[in-house]
Amino acid sequence: MIQSLSEADKKDLLDLLTRLVAIESVNRDPQTSRRTRPEERIAAFVTEHLRSMGMVVEAREMEPGRPNLIAHWPDQGAAGAPSLMLNAHLDTVPVDGMTVNPFNVTIRDGRAYGRGTCDTKGSMAAFLTALAIARREGALPSDKLYFVATVAEETCCQGAAALMASGFRTDAAIVGEATGCRVVTSHKGPLWLTIETHGRACHASMPHLGVNAIEIMSRVVQFVHGPAWQGRIKRSSHPLLGESTMSVTTIEGGAKINIIPDTCRIQIDGRLVPSEPANQVAADFRRMLAEHLAQSGLQPSAAGDINKSGLFSIVREEAYPPLDCSPDAPVARRLGEICREFNGQPGPLGVNYFADTGPFNQAGIDAVLFGPGDIAQAHTVDEYIELEQLYQAAEIILTLLTRHAGRSILRG
Repeated sequence: MIQSLSEADKKDLLDLLTRLVAIESVNRDPQTSRRTRPEERIAAFVTEHLRSMGMVVEAREMEPGRPNLIAHWPDQGAAGAPSLMLNAHLDTVPVDGMTVNPFNVTIRDGRAYGRGTCDTKGSMAAFLTALAIARREGALPSDKLYFVATVAEETCCQGAAALMASGFRTDAAIVGEATGCRVVTSHKGPLWLTIETHGRACHASMPHLGVNAIEIMSRVVQFVHGPAWQGRIKRSSHPLLGESTMSVTTIEGGAKINIIPDTCRIQIDGRLVPSEPANQVAADFRRMLAEHLAQSGLQPSAAGDINKSGLFSIVREEAYPPLDCSPDAPVARRLGEICREFNGQPGPLGVNYFADTGPFNQAGIDAVLFGPGDIAQAHTVDEYIELEQLYQAAEIILTLLTRHAGRSILRG
């Protein structure tokens, strides 16, 4: 049986979303957020809301004033039962340039506008509403249920990684993100590289006396987008994700128009399929790039004692885990069955963006992405969520819970 929200439940859900959006929880960057503690106020609100639902709430701080929240009902869940986490993150991206009021939900043409409506306070409100209704109706599953709110998702899932490092675990997780109310079982893992090339500055009227770092960098860019490296990065394929990708996304170099530049810097965005370990890809990149520059006639010796690392150096390397949950995992299969009834989803999806599912999956948790909204609306200047999506997400989770009332979602 499919569970539908009453008009009163829909009103409560929209009211909860409105209150969540009204709380500014912008996470601009790690340095700023250490100082301003953007998630602190929304964590306080969510804590009180969870307590009003009868839940016990534990806060585990990633940093002072930046708590991950873990909530559960002490009297819910059979002894020895598997555990299921419903998760949504507390932070949002900045609001610069927004064309709608970011912190005051506006309803227009069946949409709720405001920062976080889509990413991902809509998911949070839907999950909390479904949990509350199932509890009210005495129709919860026998699995131990947790609601978990994480910090710092928008700065590369630092909160989820910290939560896993603290030792918290569940058997499965449904992570709230804008998936159009469809189940996502796979996403790529990002590998981000910052590359510098090293030259020697001189007066631009005598370029032969220097070494042009931008010219060297042009060969690096050529390598990244050339057939040798693109062939390497695309040698593995995933049935839901396709091939890995790698692209140059920023470049800066030079100090003045009449100076041969001695440094140039680029950033590279890589998105790796789960079968490609980031450390191996980075090692192959370094080796193959050195070979490419040598074959291009550029040798470290040509730059004299410019830099001990030679013509280039990788000055920063960041990698974050992918998601690859088996479609046969109970959480994926059972949630997928209900999505098929609601919206006709034929099977699980893969996406190129990443989320808190990565750290959870890496820690051995069967994690899937699910939530209302279109990811194309996340981070936009007029962010919104379709109200029908918001309601459908709550109804799908409510149906998952109540359909397994008194028995396990994750067993059998």
